[in-house]
Amino acid sequence: MAEHMQDEEQLEAIKQWWQENKVSVIAAFVVAVGGTLGWSQYTDYSASKAAAAANTYDAVVEQKNQLGTDGLAELVGELREEHAGSVYSGLASMQLASVAVGEGNYELAIEELTQVVSDLDPASTMGQMAQLRLARALGAGDREDDAIRILEGGSASFPVSFSQALGDIHLAAGREAEALDAYRMAQSASLDMGRGPGLLELKVTALELRLGQTDIADGAIQ
Repeated sequence: MAEHMQDEEQLEAIKQWWQENKVSVIAAFVVAVGGTLGWSQYTDYSASKAAAAANTYDAVVEQKNQLGTDGLAELVGELREEHAGSVYSGLASMQLASVAVGEGNYELAIEELTQVVSDLDPASTMGQMAQLRLARALGAGDREDDAIRILEGGSASFPVSFSQALGDIHLAAGREAEALDAYRMAQSASLDMGRGPGLLELKVTALELRLGQTDIADGAIQ
């Protein structure tokens, strides 16, 4: 439940976020500074701010395993203060949450991720990534009802991960039938995306055998 998405998914999410928001971000910035800065000054300032935010985020990524939650929280706090509302601010909070989960500090992880979720469009790729991580942290922190409410909402961007995380929570609680239903949903979404068999198929098969539902599953596929 505490695992997090791979770096490739994070990079794709960043690209998607920018595609969804670049027009509104630029428009808002022009409205804010257009009266005092010329276009050349604007582009220089914008590039400088973006570079500074990116550099701080790089430091968060590079030092997250050395600083621990206390030191990392200070660095993330600086990024949020200086670059509030930037995509890097949310990503830095997710990095802090990842370290907090690794240390068993689920309350800190939940606090950070809740803030990220509240700052993002829930339908955006970034928003759904944050919701997935929040649900996993909630599940690991013995708040499974809250986690299930998030995961049952589904995700257009990460349908496999949402359903699999839901199955993991049900399985950990001993609700094998509910876990199997969730894993089957994840399996179906995975097949729709053209992915081959993997660990998910093993989970489905093991639960089907345990619950004696192999014939039911075969009938549903035919």
